[in-house]
Amino acid sequence: MSRSLVSKEVLMSAVTVAKNGTSYSNSRPFHDCDGTATLKIISTAGSITVTQQCSLDDSSWYNPTNEAGAVGAVEDSITVTTGRYLSFTPVLCPFIRFKVVEANVAATNVTLELSYRVEV
Repeated sequence: MSRSLVSKEVLMSAVTVAKNGTSYSNSRPFHDCDGTATLKIISTAGSITVTQQCSLDDSSWYNPTNEAGAVGAVEDSITVTTGRYLSFTPVLCPFIRFKVVEANVAATNVTLELSYRVEV
């Protein structure tokens, strides 16, 4: 018999993303995700796009794509927010992290908190 738990972890805590810059969150094992995930995003300025990245070994990272070759953003064109929860369909993989790209508006501090359901 299995049971469900919720895993919650801050993967990026007030990290400065430069104007027109890119930053990456910490990674975490993700093999236990059941396919349900939410990302809390906090930013102080600018306009950011957040994309999930996948890894088989926690070293080499990939941008998952769909059949048409498009990279799926968790959310794009996010402006200043004091806390926005975004439900998304994660790509299931052994390790996960997030790529944050600022759209040449202004440097911003970003916090990302990942929550997902775990089957144990």
